[in-house]
Amino acid sequence: MPLGERSLGKAGTCDDPRVRRPARTDHPVPARGVWRPADYPQWWHMRRLRIGPQPPTNDMNRSTEQQTRCPPIGVDMKTHSLFATSLAVLAATMASAQDNEVIDLDPIIVGGGLTPIEAERYGHAVSVVTGEALEERQIRHAAEALRALPGVAVNQSGGTGTLTQVRIRGAEGNHTLVLIDGIEVSNPSGGEYDFSNLLSDDIERIEVLRGPQSSIYGSNAIGGVVNIITKSADRPGLHGSGNLEAGSEDAFGGRFSLRWADDRTRLSFSAARRITDGYDISDTPGGSADGDANTTINARAEYDLSDMLTIGATVRRVHQVSEYDRFNFGAATVGGLVTDGNLKADTTNVFGSVYARLNAWGDRFQSELRYEYGEMDSINYDTGAPTSDTTSTRRHLSHLATLSLDGAAIPASNHTLSFLIEEKRETFRNNNPTIVSGPAQLQKQSRRLTGYVLEYRGNFLDDAFAVQASARHDDNDAFDDANTWSLGLSYQLPNGSTRLHASAGTAVQNPSMYEQFGFDPATFIGNPNLTPEKSRGWDVGVEQRFADDRGVVDVTYFEATLTDEISSTYDPATGTSTPFNQTGDSDRKGVEVSAAYAFDNGLTVAADYTWLDATDPNGGIEVRRPKNEIGLRAEYLLPNGKTLIGADLRHVSGNWDSDFTSPAFAATRVKLSDYTVVNLHAQHQISDSVALIARVENLFDEDYE
Repeated sequence: MPLGERSLGKAGTCDDPRVRRPARTDHPVPARGVWRPADYPQWWHMRRLRIGPQPPTNDMNRSTEQQTRCPPIGVDMKTHSLFATSLAVLAATMASAQDNEVIDLDPIIVGGGLTPIEAERYGHAVSVVTGEALEERQIRHAAEALRALPGVAVNQSGGTGTLTQVRIRGAEGNHTLVLIDGIEVSNPSGGEYDFSNLLSDDIERIEVLRGPQSSIYGSNAIGGVVNIITKSADRPGLHGSGNLEAGSEDAFGGRFSLRWADDRTRLSFSAARRITDGYDISDTPGGSADGDANTTINARAEYDLSDMLTIGATVRRVHQVSEYDRFNFGAATVGGLVTDGNLKADTTNVFGSVYARLNAWGDRFQSELRYEYGEMDSINYDTGAPTSDTTSTRRHLSHLATLSLDGAAIPASNHTLSFLIEEKRETFRNNNPTIVSGPAQLQKQSRRLTGYVLEYRGNFLDDAFAVQASARHDDNDAFDDANTWSLGLSYQLPNGSTRLHASAGTAVQNPSMYEQFGFDPATFIGNPNLTPEKSRGWDVGVEQRFADDRGVVDVTYFEATLTDEISSTYDPATGTSTPFNQTGDSDRKGVEVSAAYAFDNGLTVAADYTWLDATDPNGGIEVRRPKNEIGLRAEYLLPNGKTLIGADLRHVSGNWDSDFTSPAFAATRVKLSDYTVVNLHAQHQISDSVALIARVENLFDEDYE
């Protein structure tokens, strides 16, 4: 590395690839539950964990530059903590009353492979958050549901709407693949997904698959996969729901959904809007608050042409406008890093898919042909003048075929073989000729990938021992071709309450389009000679149920090694950065613990813990990856069966970030303060179709970084 340059680490989704991410990292407790897909109820074996009597529910709670919106803010700088209360009235005038139900213990992992797989046969580590849990805990942004899940770290650069990253098992943010209804939603420009624009409204289920998943999903799945499934029309007739709420910081939110189904048709539509004036993260005297507005529309349709053939389509549009403050890289003091500014990001993401599914030969053969499209537009403004204007696209065509090898229908088969072939094309371009350094910056950049996947599943020893093996070959037009593999094992002990699980595999991460082609010659110079990052990892764990399945504990140990990690060098003399592949290994290891217990008096408690040791090739501590994260949660259903109260606590310690002041320029690291955040929530069912809710976020007004 030339004298005077500094290693800044990986570039990501910020419009200025020189800047690494901020360090607000707090995490709530996971929730466990069940997804009940309409296609599967007859044949998926379900293990139930009753967690006390459930309150009557309705359909609603069923189921760039140097001035960047994602400044690195963790250098002993206090972010303004948020104290918020909200009150909401929910109405579902077209929804019928629901029966009391039990909650199943994650019987199906939808994204666990090329096809859904029973949880007790899945050898990889996984956590699930259900739509019911999101409603009960009144989580309005999906990232809040991921905080403190085992192995997961969430980093947010400021208030609502600022860049929010999810890291799994110490990997980078762009090592987390994110799917919404099967569509990859990460931005090809920076290679990762910004969770700040993901509202929890209309989410049926969130699955977090931990460990290398590239043998199924390809690039971007080194750390793991976040698989999000939205609600569908799963009951005959017309059903609707709505929500209105208001809170502090002039926050307002509302949503509406409408679903209709008959014997052959399933239609679903939802719209949500949430706005807030926010607060001034810079704490500048007389500074302006930084607000956020998010409008999300989601629709899906399916039609059974026959008992064998189904066609469907989905569309999703998210428009987000976020205000943020100015980040001053290389400021003389910590207090000067973030100052008040009139900066704004305007983002529009549109995703869609069409597909056809075929079940043939008595369900011994299944096939799906699928086309997906995504377009991501982003414009940044400084005092009303545009400073960046980019568009990224992704087109994805795939065909999946699954065959039963033992002659049984696939749902009951003990041996299946699946094959996937897919082609993906990604593009990126700058749109505004007045804000680039030259005509060359307006050229559309593109790249193509063709992937081939083979997956085998087998059940042995009277279904006690399950094997899931997969292999993948990627043909890249811009990088070296890649081969990845994965193996998952699950063994149910004869006692029926203890399950051993283990997995191992490899993964790859292609350079982002910023890293490959560059952002702006005046600030960030791309490197076409970059090679994909590579990872190998393994884990082993035990799941123990007890007290007649009222309690469950899972403990997992993991290790992973990353090679050819992409970082960047910054030259203060020229003000430019360039990415490069580091030599050596980046090592990660840790322990993940999850536990839950349901008393017979309406009280449920849960706890999660992660211990992580992550180092870079030089042996230094990886930033924004807390060493310890603890999450505690408790909920109590009052004897009236209508009032639910709850609280969650999360504690983060051992977190580090880079020092972005001058003369350090991110060459040194600083330890951030430990912190504890407590949230409260309550809900009272007024009638079968109306509920009153309230919540308090950050009860003790904790300041944290």
